[in-house]
Amino acid sequence: MNFEEVELFLNSVKSVISCKIIADSNDEIRELHVISDNNRHSKQVARDIRTALISQFNIDVDYKVISVAQINKNISFNSNFRLLYEGYTNETTSDKIKVTTKLSWKKKEFIGEAEDIKSEKRILAVAAKSTINSIKLAINSDCLVVEDIQSTKIAGEDIIIVAITHIENGKEETLIGTSLVESNKIDAAIKATLNAINRKINLLIKE
Repeated sequence: MNFEEVELFLNSVKSVISCKIIADSNDEIRELHVISDNNRHSKQVARDIRTALISQFNIDVDYKVISVAQINKNISFNSNFRLLYEGYTNETTSDKIKVTTKLSWKKKEFIGEAEDIKSEKRILAVAAKSTINSIKLAINSDCLVVEDIQSTKIAGEDIIIVAITHIENGKEETLIGTSLVESNKIDAAIKATLNAINRKINLLIKE
């Protein structure tokens, strides 16, 4: 089952800022973590989540599965913020590579660049860094760092895995993103980077 679709729908429930579903191999929801504002009681948010799951997806979960973390209502987050990937360009010389990534939101463009010595792994890192630099412009914050990026295979498919470190108030959190290599590895590195931060970015952008 496509639980990303379910998460996206639940994000539209009143007071919900973001949510994360953890399911088992049988597609049974074992954990449902919700971040909400504190305008409503957490029990009411949990009830609305359960009702939405039943009515929209015919999924019945126990209340014990749903955990709700509430944040200060005076902090404003934009739960509709979703950066769109508009493409990239790359320039190479005999020993250098430069990648420029373009993201957009509400007709605003955010263009990030990165450059490094030319090698297969560094090319992937440059693509990820250019994406992070685009994101930094969008959220007006310098809290994301490319920690590592790997090219590997799973089920016979080439994939890119990226680790992003989110730093805030002296605390570090590792965010992991993946992408199948469909077009090329640079494109996949950019998509994996976006995949790593797509659930976090609603908490990073402030109106």
